Amino acid sequence: MPFRIAGKICLALVLSAPAHAAFAAGTEPDKDPQLNAAPCLAAAAANDDDRILDLCGPLLAHEKLEKADRIKVLLARAGVLARREKYSDAIDDYDTVLRLDPTLADVFNARGELFRRKGNGPRAVSDFAATLKLNPDHAAAKANHRSMAQE
Repeated sequence: MPFRIAGKICLALVLSAPAHAAFAAGTEPDKDPQLNAAPCLAAAAANDDDRILDLCGPLLAHEKLEKADRIKVLLARAGVLARREKYSDAIDDYDTVLRLDPTLADVFNARGELFRRKGNGPRAVSDFAATLKLNPDHAAAKANHRSMAQE
C-alpha cells in the first residue's frame, strides 16, 4: 500500500512542477529537441512504466536538461524503480532530487519508505523526521514515523 501512495505522490510532484514558458513564436531555437521531457511526463501520467524507463532515462544523460525537468524525470523514474523493487536505484534518484531541491517533503517521505523496505530503520526514521520538519502536517510521514517508533 505505501508504494501506491508514494507513486501517486511522485506522479503529483511530476505533474504539478511548474511548466516552462513558451516563446511567443512557439519555438525555441536554442533548445535541443532531444531534451523534450513532455513524452516522458506523458508516460508518467499514463502510468506506463516501460515507456517511462525508455523515455526518461536517456534525458538524464544530458547536462543541459533544465533543473525543473530533471526533477520531474527523476521522480518519474524513481517511482518505476520503486514499484519494481529496485530500491537502491530509486533511492539514488531520490538522492539526486533532494540535492537539486532539499525542500520536497514528499520525496523525503518516499525515500524513507524505501529505506524502511531495505531494512535501514535509522535512515527511514531520519527521512520521516526530515519530512515532518519541512511539513509538520504531512499525514503519511506522521504515520510512518509513528509506526517506526512502534517497531
